[in-house]
Amino acid sequence: MTKSVKTIQRKGEHFLFVSSIFLCSLFILLLSGCANDTRPNVRAEENPPARKIVPPSVSTWLGNSSRNSYGTGPWSGDSLEVIWEFKTKSISGRLHKDPWGGTSWPGQPSVSGDRVYFPSADGNVYALNTKDGSLIWNFKAEDSFKSTPSIFGDRIIASGLDHNLYCLNANDGTLVWQFKAGFEIDGSAVLVDGRLYFGCEDGFFYCLNFEDGSFIYKTQVGSVEGSCTIVDGRAYFGTEQGNLYCLNMADGAIVWKSVIGGDSDSTPAVMNGFVYTAAEDGYVRCYKQSNGELVWKFKTNGGIWASPIVVNDRLYIGSDDASLYCLTANKGEEIWHYKARGPIWGTSPVVDGRVVFGDKAGWMHMLSADDGKPIWELKIGDNINSTPAVLNGRIYVGAFNGKLYCLGRKD
Repeated sequence: MTKSVKTIQRKGEHFLFVSSIFLCSLFILLLSGCANDTRPNVRAEENPPARKIVPPSVSTWLGNSSRNSYGTGPWSGDSLEVIWEFKTKSISGRLHKDPWGGTSWPGQPSVSGDRVYFPSADGNVYALNTKDGSLIWNFKAEDSFKSTPSIFGDRIIASGLDHNLYCLNANDGTLVWQFKAGFEIDGSAVLVDGRLYFGCEDGFFYCLNFEDGSFIYKTQVGSVEGSCTIVDGRAYFGTEQGNLYCLNMADGAIVWKSVIGGDSDSTPAVMNGFVYTAAEDGYVRCYKQSNGELVWKFKTNGGIWASPIVVNDRLYIGSDDASLYCLTANKGEEIWHYKARGPIWGTSPVVDGRVVFGDKAGWMHMLSADDGKPIWELKIGDNINSTPAVLNGRIYVGAFNGKLYCLGRKD
């Protein structure tokens, strides 16, 4: 082979080698581009998946079945005032000869969308327009209502002194079904997997079918005056006989029982492996969630009808001694207390760093959750012993003088 031919051959081999490297590199780049974008010609930020937005509500006592949803702001820098008020009637009942009206203990309204539903001591459940307090519908029972109506889709579950649990159509207040228990039902029912759970003053904890109110089971525990708290398939509640129970929701079996020592009207707070409750003997108590062992107790100077609120490792609760207490959740040590104008029977929601509650002298209070300093107070009526519902920076609260109030900032 001549020198010129060899030279041409080497050049041809070099060209083929370089061409092969180029084609391989191009192929690798195309593969990496496809791996980084499985949707050709569509940028990553385009067409994001739709997210379901759930509007805020206060659908039952303390917001949900775990009793740890306390409401929403935002708060304005201005003092709140009465935006509207609604006047109820008054009735006497089998257990109260004096006329009752407005809302009684615990009596927190429930709020959803443009409606507020509240239990009235005049024997009605009312549905009002949140904008102006105008009446949408009312349902009349045989005696006073006390428990917070629970909203479950297009149904409302309400109960009170006439021993009945009522299922109502949320749109128009018509009766869907009712269940007759043995005595008063002061607590709010909980719905889990198609079953309703509630305690009753007839001494039993009940489980019903939500669809038609049919009976599933009941467990004898003693008179239950507060609501039950549901966490991880177990129900926690106190009794008038001074016991704290933990039940298996599936069959109502008792997991553990602890002795409180006093008549307990509180709905327990279950947080971070502990169960917090209070009683009419004036003590706040903390137990281990696993076995009911007492961890600590704190004594106030009066009886307690309120339920504990636990936020950011602090516990907030009012007492009949007219004080609102803030304690450490791990040890029950006092951080601060605030002296109100009258006894505090209602529970005190904590929303956006502020504690909101009423007293039996008829005053509403707002405090800094951090140090207990007063931010705002307003005299609205007489004998506020129910619990406020807070939503979108508005406060809905009833008084025993026969009125429900909406407090907020006027536009």
